[in-house]
This record gives sequence, C-alpha cells and structure tokens, in this order.
Amino acid sequence: MKLIPDTIAGRTIAVLLVGFLVFHAISICAYQIGVDSEVDLTNEIRLAERLVTIKRALASLPPTEREKTAHSLSGGPIEVHWSNVPLTVENTRDEEISRGLRRRLLELAPELGTEGLRVGVPSEISGRTDDPHLVLVSMKLADASWTNFSLTKLSGTRATLTNIVLSTSLMALGVIVLLIVVLRSVTRPIRQCAAAAQQLYVNAEPHPIAVSGPREVRDLATAFNGLQQRVKRLVDDRTLMLAAISHDLKTPLTRAQLRIEDIESTELRGHIDADLHEMLMMIDSTLQFIKGDQVGEAVRDVELNAILESICDDLVDLGHAATFTSESKVVLRGRHLSLKRAFNNLIANAANFGRQVRVALARNGGATDIVIDDDGPGIPADQREAVFAPFYRLESSRNRETGGTGLGLTVARTIIRGHGGDVTLHDAPSGGLRVLVSLPDTRQSSIVEK
Repeated sequence: MKLIPDTIAGRTIAVLLVGFLVFHAISICAYQIGVDSEVDLTNEIRLAERLVTIKRALASLPPTEREKTAHSLSGGPIEVHWSNVPLTVENTRDEEISRGLRRRLLELAPELGTEGLRVGVPSEISGRTDDPHLVLVSMKLADASWTNFSLTKLSGTRATLTNIVLSTSLMALGVIVLLIVVLRSVTRPIRQCAAAAQQLYVNAEPHPIAVSGPREVRDLATAFNGLQQRVKRLVDDRTLMLAAISHDLKTPLTRAQLRIEDIESTELRGHIDADLHEMLMMIDSTLQFIKGDQVGEAVRDVELNAILESICDDLVDLGHAATFTSESKVVLRGRHLSLKRAFNNLIANAANFGRQVRVALARNGGATDIVIDDDGPGIPADQREAVFAPFYRLESSRNRETGGTGLGLTVARTIIRGHGGDVTLHDAPSGGLRVLVSLPDTRQSSIVEK
C-alpha cells in the first residue's frame, strides 16, 4: 500500500487535505483560547461586581441576620457564608492561581481590599481532588467579621471533539469534492496526451489531441501534436528512401541473374545465383520490415486460437513437432494477416532451432499471454534484447544456412507492439528459449481502427 498517491490529483488532494486539517485544528484552538479569554474576563468582572454588592448588603445588616441573608444570596458559582473569623486559609498550593485572582479582583474592584481580602485554594483532604469549590475568598467587614465565598470555575462553552471532527469532516469532504472536479478537468488533457503517446505512429496517421485546459496543458498538447507530425514525416521519409534504394537495387540484380546464364562453369554459376537470390531475399525482407504492419489492413475481430493452431498444423505438415494448447477461446481487435505473420515468425523460429515446440495461450488478468517454448540452444541473457535489432544474428547458432535475414524477431515485435503488446525472451523450463507475447485483453487492444 502506497502512503503517497501516485497521481497529480491524488497528491494535490492529499497535500491540501493535510494542510487543511492542520490549519483548521490550529484555528479552532486559537478561537477557543480567544473565547475562553473573553469569557474569563467577563466572568471576573461580574464576580467582582457581585462580591462588592454582597459585601455591602451584609455590612448594612445587623449581625443576627447576616448568615441567613448570606445563604439567600448564594447561588450559581458563589456560595456565601458569614462568620466572625475568616474561613479562607492562604497556602502555597496553587499560589499562582490565588494571587492572580486576588490581583485581578482588586484591579476590577479596589474597595474589596479596603478592610481585608484573602484568597486561597482548598487543601486536599484524604487525597480528594474533586472539590468543586476551586477558590475560597474571605472579605473583612467594618466590624471585624468576615464574609466568606466559595467560588466554582466559570468557563465558556467548549466545542466537543465530536463537533470538531464533524465540522472538519464536512468541510474536508466539500473541499475534496471540489478538488476532484477541478483536478479531473485539469488532468484530463494530460491523460489524453499519455494515451496518444502510446498510440504514437501505431497507425498510419497521427491522431492530434484536443488543445484545451490551462495554458501549461495547452502548451503540452500543442507540442505533442507537433511531435507526432515530425515523427510521421521522419518515418515516411525513411520509408520512401529505403524503398527507393531497395527498388533500384532490384533492377541491376535482375540483370545480373540473366547475365550469369552466359557463364560456362556450372559450379560458379550456381554460387553467383545463390548470392544474387540471397540479396533479393534481403531486399524483400527489408521492404517488409520498413512497412511493418502499416499495410492498410482493416482492424477487425481476430480469433487468436485459430491463427496459432493453423501455424502449428503447418509446421507439423512440414515435419516439425509442434503442439498448441489453450484454456479458452480468445478474440481481440487487430489485423489478422499482420498477427499471423508475427506469430509465424516466432513459432517458425522456435521450430528451426528446437526439436519440439509448445505453444500455449492463456488469459492473465487484463492481458492475454502466448507462451512459445522450444528445447533448442536458447539465447544468452545478455543478447536477448539485441536479437530484436534489425539484421542481428547469433552467428554461433543462427546463420544464413538456417534461413532468414535477421529480421524475423524485429518484424514480430514491431507488429505486436503495434497492437499494444510486447514480446520478451526468457529461459524455458526445458532448457531452451521461451518467447512470451503479451497482448491487451479480449477486444481491448489499444490500436485504433482506420
């Protein structure tokens, strides 16, 4: 499982989502701190005003009525008592809290300290820490009696974790939906460009992609369309040049074949005729290689089983041991003659250098695999890619005496790649060579109809 998305849209959404969550959490904390500060200040002002009011009310009453009145004035976060002695004992526990509250109360209501003001925090009794009376305040009256207050914590409303998560999730969901819509519209031309790159000159004519989207994407599409045209001109010019050279060579070679009839030596005449015939074969093979699979053949449904089975049957008729097995019938869109030519080159090549050839066809997920095994000498691992180069031959085992001009594998790979697949070479279980041909799944070939 990849932690980092692999697409532009995925990475953009991931970065923005993480950033959104982090900054949203920071903003919630900052907002809550600000709200708490405002609420605490408001509560302290109200507390100071209420303490002054209660002190004045009790001071104006006779001592016999003060305790009863104190109880009636209690309520909310304040519990009021009257006594002849202070009930608040100043201690060192949470000294910062008590001193801070005392200082703020005196700043808000200076008259609270005219007679005497004590602020303290109740001590823990037997390890008890759930006392709701967080602060005790005692104020001295003019007759040396004391008004005692037990204060509880006043705080503003706090957003619960559930609310924070819900709020963040809803906003994140909205952001993701908008990002998906925007990024898909932005990256669509890029995906089209990638698909067109896979089709680059697979067909006879290039297919320009639409120039749309942001400026950078439009520039990319324009550059790619120009690249397609330049590649087409390059390939067409090369094809015309080599075709002209090959055609011009055929004329003198044909004349040479006619003139060797005047040679008296039969042996010499035979050698020269063989050389001329080989040269003509090379020219024909070169022309076929230049054309590749661009022969104007229509794209249609092709039954791959029938092609492979007919090739194996032809080899059996010629005396080779060739077998074909298939798990199921496979039909794909392609050019019948081109595919038959490619597989004929691969299977015939295996039959020429092995005593037995086994061809198997099977589906492999989103592709169709054709495996061609032989029990021949094989190909060294360091030369398996080189043999696909035009006119390349392994002189120790595959030379002109076995037939061919070194273009069979090249033509086969060109055709298979033209149908969206590929050809690779491996070691066969029998010790020979395994040719693995992979083609897109049934009727999902990436080529385009003409």
